[in-house]
Amino acid sequence: MKADRTKKDNEPKINWVTHPTRKMLSIFVTIWFLGNGLLILVITDLFTEPFFNTRYLVIYGLMIMSTWSTFMVFLNYSKTKGTSEKT
Repeated sequence: MKADRTKKDNEPKINWVTHPTRKMLSIFVTIWFLGNGLLILVITDLFTEPFFNTRYLVIYGLMIMSTWSTFMVFLNYSKTKGTSEKT
């Protein structure tokens, strides 16, 4: 069955995470900033409670994962930006 594959199957999939544009990156960073800002406001009850509390571990995990995703999109943008300038 491997012989039945077309050339299209072997090409890597291109999406907005692997090949983001400047506009996509700015939208993603804005959503990340607003999302994490709102999560901080929810955790601290509009800054009346301390930020570090063990009962909010799930929200801390969400914030860390969203920061990691944003970092990966930024890395992919810098990689694709460098390759597009060379060609």
